Amino acid sequence: MTAASPSFLIRRLTRGQLLAIDVLLASVAAGFGWYAAIESPAATQAGWAEPGWASALIGLALGLPVAFRRLWPAVMTIAVLVVASFAVGSGAIPSYAGVAPITALGLILYTVGVELPRRRSIPVVLVSVLVLVGSFAATSKPFELVVVGWMAAACWATGRTVRERRAHAASRAEQATALAVEQERLRLARELHDIVAHSMSMIAVKAAVADHVGDDRPEEMRAALRVIGTTSRQTLGEIRRALALVRAEATLTPAPTLADLPGLVDGARSTGITVDLEMSVEEGLPSDVALSAYRVVQEALTNVVKHSGATTCRVAVVGHPGEVSIEVIDAGAGAGSLLPVGVGSAGPVAREGPPKSPVRDRRGLLSGGGGPVGQGLIGMRERVAQFGGKFEAGPTPDGGWKVTATLRYAP
Repeated sequence: MTAASPSFLIRRLTRGQLLAIDVLLASVAAGFGWYAAIESPAATQAGWAEPGWASALIGLALGLPVAFRRLWPAVMTIAVLVVASFAVGSGAIPSYAGVAPITALGLILYTVGVELPRRRSIPVVLVSVLVLVGSFAATSKPFELVVVGWMAAACWATGRTVRERRAHAASRAEQATALAVEQERLRLARELHDIVAHSMSMIAVKAAVADHVGDDRPEEMRAALRVIGTTSRQTLGEIRRALALVRAEATLTPAPTLADLPGLVDGARSTGITVDLEMSVEEGLPSDVALSAYRVVQEALTNVVKHSGATTCRVAVVGHPGEVSIEVIDAGAGAGSLLPVGVGSAGPVAREGPPKSPVRDRRGLLSGGGGPVGQGLIGMRERVAQFGGKFEAGPTPDGGWKVTATLRYAP
């Protein structure tokens, strides 16, 4: 769908367009002024019949300032006021043809309203209205003088309106940019956390295995080191991909999707945990939904490896029309006494009592026996909330831990 073009009042034209408009308006103002100057005075008004060259000069003097109004708005206002006052006061332009000098002045007052700040433009428009009304005072009725002043002030007010609307549009654009930057910062923070936390957990576990069996089982130690090397290279590639997106460079590797879950599960199995994977998702899932679902499973498995002490784990990813459901359950013994954590209808993290020990605090939910909610769980909640879904994490009756999430999208 094509985005609607901005209003003419707030759209900024190119320099060439502005130049063409100014030349056109200056020509119109000059021709209009010349035509008014060649008019004969009314029968009831004293005046003089100037030669043709003088009429042309008056028209030119009214039109030229219009061409330069964007460069020196205040100076051009004074120039038109001088010409208009002379032409109307002397009768060179009859009062009934006074719309010509009013038009030239109005064009410049519009620019004064657009270009100058309020504290400078208000004195300019007040002086302009007073001088213009004074020029017509000798030959016009009071009502006509009110109309003359109102026309000049209306041109300035229109310029002020355009200036304020442009400022408002610029402010909204800045706010939208700041919000987009903040959202991108949070997205990158979640991506890097999920990438690094999962990979470092795998590396830490395999490094401990390698250290433990290094003397007695060198083959097992070398296998652990190979896992460490592979995981390190994969992590480096994912970090490069995330940073390349920030720098607007080409993606080095494609973003992971649910099709990469078997490889993720194999990595968790390499730490000694038996992981059962059940996946039933239709093809054509939106890429952002697929990536978020992958990251939720990744973070949940990372927490199983880091905190649970479990030997078995079950991962289920099931697709339904318009949503994807995720469930990760382990049979670990480190649930502590935490209540479930939710998004939407579920409440904040709560505790029935002090944890058994800082070591048994699950999934980074608490730190040091009562710290803040961990970044991993915050990241999962934020990912789910982006899609208007529901997220819960908490202990199971048998002492394990269960993470459930639902991501919704337009089918």
